[in-house]
Amino acid sequence: MTSEFLPPDLSDQQQDDNPEKMMTWVGHLSELRSRLLKTVLFFMLVFCVLYPFADRVLDVLMLPLAKAMEKTGGSHRVIFTGLAEGFITHLKLSAFAAALLTFPFMAFQIWRFVSPGLYENERKFVRPIFFASPVLFVLGGVFVFFVLTPIAFKFLLSFQQLTSSENVLPVVLEARLSEYLSFLMTLILAFGLSFQLPIVLVVLGHLRIIKAQNLKDFRRYAIVLIFVAAAVLTPPDVVSQFALALPLLFLYESAVWYIQALEKKTDRDYK
Repeated sequence: MTSEFLPPDLSDQQQDDNPEKMMTWVGHLSELRSRLLKTVLFFMLVFCVLYPFADRVLDVLMLPLAKAMEKTGGSHRVIFTGLAEGFITHLKLSAFAAALLTFPFMAFQIWRFVSPGLYENERKFVRPIFFASPVLFVLGGVFVFFVLTPIAFKFLLSFQQLTSSENVLPVVLEARLSEYLSFLMTLILAFGLSFQLPIVLVVLGHLRIIKAQNLKDFRRYAIVLIFVAAAVLTPPDVVSQFALALPLLFLYESAVWYIQALEKKTDRDYK
């Protein structure tokens, strides 16, 4: 048998294929690195731009506490006790504001990275998610700022004893700057991430990992878990816990409704 009829060497064929695969992986990794680099550079640019305006960011974040103090009385000031605490606080404020503004840009970069590998029907599903995720995150922060903090601070400041009897000192709040800002920023991040709940459930439903009926059967446990999460994330008062739990329950039910509608549409398409 002549050599022209011999089967090709499999090892040579694999070696011929590997460079193409390696180029593909190298191209994806290079694209991912480029997107990450753009996100980091955007964050650094926004951080540098916002640092001179850290005082204004501080004024905005102080508004809930200032309004609560005006209504309850007592000390109308915030202190810091460490020599470098004021400077470090300005760095944290700039980084926090830069992170919030970078989040939509990061979502856009992720979309640009994954969209070329998606089919058209997958793009139609994924595209709204990348736009809805930053919006829900912002809504979580707005909810903290305008709904939760007025209720929570009113309750927490009610423990002040502004008047005192003879030989007894009054008990008033002397809020420490770093502790207050850490408390408020943690709440904003926690609520922003909690408001991503429907996004996670809708993605799992689209991938057929869960069904609407599964969420309905899990509803009683979901209610308990949501209230436990609300108790952990919010200040220790019942009103604040309900202020987080009720929106999360609404978002949970919205995800159930959307997944159910998606399943009905898929069933009609297959018929």
